[in-house]
Amino acid sequence: MDNYNFPVEERKIKTIDGLDVPRKAIVRTDTNKVLSVMGEEYALVKHSDVLDNIEKTIPTELINRKITLCKDGAILFARYETPKIETVEVKKGDIVKFGVEVFNSYDGSLPVGFVFIALRLVCTNGMTIPKSIARLSVRHTGGVKLNNVQEEFTRRLPLYFNTANRWREWADVTPSQEKTDAFLKSVMGERLRKQFGEEYQSAKDKTVWGLYNLLTYYNTHNINVRKNNTENKRLAQFNFEQRVLGNFYNYKWEN
Repeated sequence: MDNYNFPVEERKIKTIDGLDVPRKAIVRTDTNKVLSVMGEEYALVKHSDVLDNIEKTIPTELINRKITLCKDGAILFARYETPKIETVEVKKGDIVKFGVEVFNSYDGSLPVGFVFIALRLVCTNGMTIPKSIARLSVRHTGGVKLNNVQEEFTRRLPLYFNTANRWREWADVTPSQEKTDAFLKSVMGERLRKQFGEEYQSAKDKTVWGLYNLLTYYNTHNINVRKNNTENKRLAQFNFEQRVLGNFYNYKWEN
């Protein structure tokens, strides 16, 4: 059995007096671990069903699957490379290739779906793409289905490449110190802000693209976690992606 394909089921919850509670436990039955307690509207979608659906319906080759499970298996991330989607060159010698990350959860922290991802080859930085372009997801509610995966993938692919045009624009913009400081202050605490401020000042590339890569390098390689294990690291990276890298796209960088 693959590590993500463990048995899981819903169980009713009762009071000590035997009264029904309008909640249900999501239980990993091979360990008898309660992964979460959810409302009645929550619909269980197994990790294995999600991966089977995506792998069968996404209209491009998916290779080198890398699965990360977090919180005793309650959260799944599965990354794939997409070798048949062409790479892009942001500036001379700076190549980015694309991939797909599938996600699911048994605790309601994530919906079920997939997102386009990118990898900068020069230093293997993992990069985000705006959710409005890259993400297809549905909530865990009754009758949950990932419909139109093939159509949505095909529709979003040109938008995917439009993100590369934005990266190219960033490579031609050098933000003011005030702009950089204001952005960092809006998304992180003082200690981390000071660290990035110092690294950016000493960096050779002081464009918006250079700052973005400074942040993605940290998130990919150096992010701090209290316990140095893959589960905690992936969740910390996900939170950084949402809080910092996602907001990077919405910030007005032009002076």
